[in-house]
Amino acid sequence: MIRVLVKLWFTPILLVSMLFAQAAAESAAAEADMDVSKVKPERVVMVRVNGEEITVEDYVNFLQKNPTYVQASMAKDGKAKVVQVLVANALMRQRMTGDGLLSNSEKITEAKLMSAYAQLSEKHFPLPPAPADDEAVRQYYLQHQNDYGIPELARVSQIQFLVPKNATPGQKSAARKKAEAALKRLKAGEPFAKVAKALTENPAAKSRGGDLGFFPRQEVSWLQDALKDLKPGQYSRVIESPVGYEILLFTDIRPRLNSTYEDVRDKVAQRMRLEAQDKDREAYLNRLAKEAKIEIVQEELKPLFPKGIFP
Repeated sequence: MIRVLVKLWFTPILLVSMLFAQAAAESAAAEADMDVSKVKPERVVMVRVNGEEITVEDYVNFLQKNPTYVQASMAKDGKAKVVQVLVANALMRQRMTGDGLLSNSEKITEAKLMSAYAQLSEKHFPLPPAPADDEAVRQYYLQHQNDYGIPELARVSQIQFLVPKNATPGQKSAARKKAEAALKRLKAGEPFAKVAKALTENPAAKSRGGDLGFFPRQEVSWLQDALKDLKPGQYSRVIESPVGYEILLFTDIRPRLNSTYEDVRDKVAQRMRLEAQDKDREAYLNRLAKEAKIEIVQEELKPLFPKGIFP
């Protein structure tokens, strides 16, 4: 389970920014001599880590500081991953404090967290030296060469109908009917751009006739699935998306361009080093989790972790 977290913490800078997002609110409250529990009428505890409480407020603050997690957190498995990150952050900060790398009596700053993390990393999961075997680096490149270069790009136009968060069945049905009506207009021969300008609820693309431009088609899973059976010039059926209903027009494609081994050899070697460090960090986090007392407090979280947060 912790491997998921390791992938999220691909660099020390990202890890420290995550840690700081959670710690900054606590430090600010302490500096103002405030009791965080009194800031809001309800203080809902999600998890306790060695007695330290992780609250709904902490969860929301983390998402505000790390918006790339917001969409994933809307699904149950995504929410579980965010909770895992918060728990792992707590374990790491507690270890930094326990090892004397952070002080509870001083304000926690991003610089101090960066320094503490660097020292913890050097002691328990240092970055290994560069691979000495060039053939091993070359084989790694051949196995992952699609990660180097410019990915395949798809150009897509969209007619979007939004569904409010926590929508009623009636609201979802109404949005679906609008999408089906738009599809009928397309099948009757109206140009996609004309229908998009008239109906799409994505204001950023409305003036462009729904055109979203080029993007890596592998980047978003639901879009990848929507486009897999389409050829340039074809439009989709009505598709349910994370925000409502869509009709997509696949307008163009640019094939991927792979970088040569010689151009990216150093990047490949560095990635191998980071992945080796990830494994060491994973093992270290597993040890911390095994020694810790981790209690799931919020009832609605318990079904997400039938075997515990770190089984």
